[in-house]
Amino acid sequence: MDIILALLLGAIFGSFLNVVIYRLPLRLAGESCSLRFPASFCPQCRSPIRWRHNLPLLGWLVLRGRCAHCRQAISWRYPLTEGITALMFARVVMRHGVTLHSAFLLLAACLLLALAVIDWRTMLLPDRLVAPLAALGMLASPLQITPVAWREALIAAMLGFTLPWLLDGIYYLRHGYHGMGRGDMKLFSALGSWFGITTLCHIMLFSALIALLSAVLWLRIKKREPFPFGPYPCLVALFYFLVR
Repeated sequence: MDIILALLLGAIFGSFLNVVIYRLPLRLAGESCSLRFPASFCPQCRSPIRWRHNLPLLGWLVLRGRCAHCRQAISWRYPLTEGITALMFARVVMRHGVTLHSAFLLLAACLLLALAVIDWRTMLLPDRLVAPLAALGMLASPLQITPVAWREALIAAMLGFTLPWLLDGIYYLRHGYHGMGRGDMKLFSALGSWFGITTLCHIMLFSALIALLSAVLWLRIKKREPFPFGPYPCLVALFYFLVR
């Protein structure tokens, strides 16, 4: 029963994450919108979405992936985000039960998923999501939600920012432009507070390798276009949260 409730709650949270993913970059760009207002609408024709069409997963299936008003395609990202979030909730509850531990892990996982999609879409890693992720990590250590001692969490957070900053400085001296954004450095800092020094280094290594392989394909398809790096450490961190 707990697993079924976790799936349902996860789908609802996934629907909210879709709102965050779409509206937060708009708000940061200066548009007058919030996470609560206006009500859900079609990005194409701006028509309000009826409540029955706004149900997580089901609404997209009922509409067959098209707006009820303008018949424009609705991105598959919406049901995918809801489905992934539902599975994350079920996985964590299955492993840790309905506990404070689960709540911390799920909040962090939701933040990572939102950051990954936002960076992929917009090349942004908003501080409004990275800062809560870091705060949760620093709080999780003294509460013994993670096995990382608070001193190591603090050192790893500092290392997570400093090491990429130094490498980017060397890259800038050699090439004349930056190879990594400050948002990526802040993200690694937040991950350091959660995972400690050793696992942070693993996340840095694995995300860099996966990003390198993806960049080869990306640059063949979209030459000279900026390449978002943030989704890769987010996804590797999600793997550590959910699979290990």
